[in-house]
Amino acid sequence: MADLALPAALATPAWLNPVSNAGQLPLPEALHRALNSAAHRERWKYTKAEAFLGATHAAANLPLINGARQPGIEVKQTAAPTPLVGFDLEQAPEAFARLCYASNILTIDVSAPTTEPLTLAHAANTVPILIRVAQHASLTLNEISDCGSDAQQTTWIDLAANAELRHSRNSLDTAGAHWQYLNVRLQRDSSYRLHNHVTGCRSRRQDVHIIMDGQGAEANLMSAGSVEGKSALDQQFTLEHRQPRGRSQQTIHNIVANGGKCTFNGRIHIHEGAAGTDAQLANKNLGMGEHATINSKPELEIYTDDVRCAHGATVGTISQDALFYLLSRGIDQNAAQALLSQGFLRQCIDGPLAESALETLIGGAFVDL
Repeated sequence: MADLALPAALATPAWLNPVSNAGQLPLPEALHRALNSAAHRERWKYTKAEAFLGATHAAANLPLINGARQPGIEVKQTAAPTPLVGFDLEQAPEAFARLCYASNILTIDVSAPTTEPLTLAHAANTVPILIRVAQHASLTLNEISDCGSDAQQTTWIDLAANAELRHSRNSLDTAGAHWQYLNVRLQRDSSYRLHNHVTGCRSRRQDVHIIMDGQGAEANLMSAGSVEGKSALDQQFTLEHRQPRGRSQQTIHNIVANGGKCTFNGRIHIHEGAAGTDAQLANKNLGMGEHATINSKPELEIYTDDVRCAHGATVGTISQDALFYLLSRGIDQNAAQALLSQGFLRQCIDGPLAESALETLIGGAFVDL
């Protein structure tokens, strides 16, 4: 297997110099090793990394921003933001490369509780985004992706002590190859909630890395996806508990139909010393129609005692008992299948963008199965 390589030479921006890598290797060597490590190749087992990696240096624009003109929010472009804290080069070398290639970073600083949502709309490649929510501040963030061609988005979020962020994300476009990287760091007693709604496209990859870096932090992730008609979705969720008494809940439901391909890998990593952690992960997949491909791999990695953890995955079809019940009430088979699939996805559709997600994900979908 040929080695993965970056598309062009790069130099580390000065503001990224504090980011460390194992052994403190020179950047090109460290990135090459990270890209070709066994762990990294395993994460990209079901999606070809070459196409996404080759576009990490592509031109990028600003997203369309609404809601920035309210007290407590400052938005600016900068070539030298505050250095990242807790970033793991080994975990996401492609995302690090995107930062190195970028000439500007979009920074959003939230210094107080906000009353209106902040909306970011992506129509193509967008510049890396760094969002910092200050102590005791809060934000509702809506992200909408509507890209007509290949696109990449990378976002870093840093929540200070007692900060709160409610994040809704609709990725419902179906064209091209689309990669999204999201990194969230939570400090003491902060709270993060993600409502993720997604469809498959020619090749869609979602990497989500949540770092519980403060005692008592809480994260809740819900995701609903539909994949059909030769489209693909690859979701890689990693949740690290680094400090004591953190709480996390992940609930991911996907429907895969008529030749669609869906991959989910969810890893909970509980570090030494993170006693009192409560971490839950559930991934449920519903196969419909013909030739659906579903890969699901939940993982637990625990290095301390006194924790409460559970993880599980299911792959199945519509309950024949439930289908028979609806048929016996005079509902035809296609409509009955649609109702049951809608109910399955509705369990994970919530938040400010739920209405538009409902229309796309289950508004008449699967009726023709």
